[in-house]
Amino acid sequence: MLSNQKRVFIIGHKNPDSDSICSAIGYAYFKNVLDKKCLYVPARAGDLNSETEFVLEKFKIESPMEIESLAATVSDMELKKPIAASPNGSIRDVASLMKEKNIRTVPVIDASKKLLGIVGLKDIAEYYIDNLGFGDLSTTPVDLNILISTLNGKVIANPKKIDKLTGRVFIAAMQKTTILNKTQAGDVVILGDRSDIQIELINSGCSALIITGDSAISHEVNRLATKKGTLIISSPHDTFTTARLLDLSTPLYFIMSKDVPVAGLYTLISEIKQRVVESKYRCSLIIDGDNHLISIVTRTDLLHPIRKKVILVDHNETPQAVDGVQEADILEIIDHHRVGDIATLMPIHVCNEPIGSTGTIIAELMFLHRIAIPQDIAGLLLSGILSDTLILTLSTTTERDKEVARKLARIADIKIEEYGKELLAASINIKGKTAKEILFQDFKEYSLGDKKIAVSQIMVIDKEEVRAKESEIKLEMEKLCAEKRYNLVVLLITNPLETGEEVLVKGEKRIIEKAFEVEIQNDKCFIPQTLSRKKEFIPKIGYAFV
Repeated sequence: MLSNQKRVFIIGHKNPDSDSICSAIGYAYFKNVLDKKCLYVPARAGDLNSETEFVLEKFKIESPMEIESLAATVSDMELKKPIAASPNGSIRDVASLMKEKNIRTVPVIDASKKLLGIVGLKDIAEYYIDNLGFGDLSTTPVDLNILISTLNGKVIANPKKIDKLTGRVFIAAMQKTTILNKTQAGDVVILGDRSDIQIELINSGCSALIITGDSAISHEVNRLATKKGTLIISSPHDTFTTARLLDLSTPLYFIMSKDVPVAGLYTLISEIKQRVVESKYRCSLIIDGDNHLISIVTRTDLLHPIRKKVILVDHNETPQAVDGVQEADILEIIDHHRVGDIATLMPIHVCNEPIGSTGTIIAELMFLHRIAIPQDIAGLLLSGILSDTLILTLSTTTERDKEVARKLARIADIKIEEYGKELLAASINIKGKTAKEILFQDFKEYSLGDKKIAVSQIMVIDKEEVRAKESEIKLEMEKLCAEKRYNLVVLLITNPLETGEEVLVKGEKRIIEKAFEVEIQNDKCFIPQTLSRKKEFIPKIGYAFV
């Protein structure tokens, strides 16, 4: 097997915020301490925002790997070490290999393991049938060393030191006169222990004689072959077997196919299934970017379902999840939002608490299991909590969030108020960003019954920075409504030093007016209170749709 340990990805929602990223890293640390059977890998479902970049840099933690889809790929399979052959190997060698290993297909690779071609049992059978009558070795010269190895024979004379057999192949199994009339100069002749004919054939200019049955070769034949430059080979087999083995000494590069069904480690399982079905070899060869052979996947390898294993943090709704989530095995959900629509095939562990941050839940689990929290992980989880609760001031903040934040701050040797200001400064930076980047900085999609809405939220100190790009942002929102068929797209603009939300709206604006008793003018309104999306904004929108 090429993979030694099963991977479980821990991932947050699309357009991840700090709580999503920090929770993924923190929970991966927690699970790796508790469970040594799997490798828990933190991941992200989008680009990092400026605040999260600041957090990771501050605590010297590497950014989680980005995953675009949870749909299974070849890398999720337990790949076997491939059985391969050299292009200079003989047909007999690969046929014996197939019989020994009970396989029907063998890749052909060079000395550096680069893929050259493929040979199947059908290729060997077709070649064998096509050459039943024997032909001319000029088109398919046989390597002398391969032939000797295949025959288990020996060279008696080789005065010209030739390394390949060429010319017509003739079996001398008839009367002397007929044999001499049918052979010509340059032929390779297979015959038994008839010294008189051997001498006549050497004199007629045959290039090689293969003497069968381990027969003794006379001094006269040996002397004459040396004089005339004729190759003499002794075979321990009978004439028929020797003839067949000569045919099977053909090198693989002559019969191998270069029409090779290939795939990479990140080819989707759904795609490789199709390639295997369409290939006449009923397999696909797995290669890297430099065409080195990694493994081979056959129909047998695809009999059982192959799915990525994943733990979701900070979300539990399909629209917010990374693509392909329904094709993965969801093992756990750790969240603090409303219960969404994600369904699983098997019962799983779900921890969904009505508190301010997913980071609080993860830290509590570590305290419960008495796991020592390193300074960097403590700082990371604290950052997620402070970010999601707006430095412990939002209405979603609970006493549990505050208590956990204080404990983590002591471990990380951080003063919450001072660090909170640094975090806030990093989160409100929108200078140099395009309208689309601003809109997707903290963007979430929701399904409310048959309605599909999207809510983005940004924090700024100077709202004029947003107003300067307002028309461009509205245009992006309008595009979203059309392309994604959203009933409603909303951008909440929050100034942490003020109370209230400035709101940009596209789509069914009456819902906002109904939910918050405001009037929208020029796609814009003001709500005189600072809102939490999860606790206040989305619930009110949901009731308004009823």
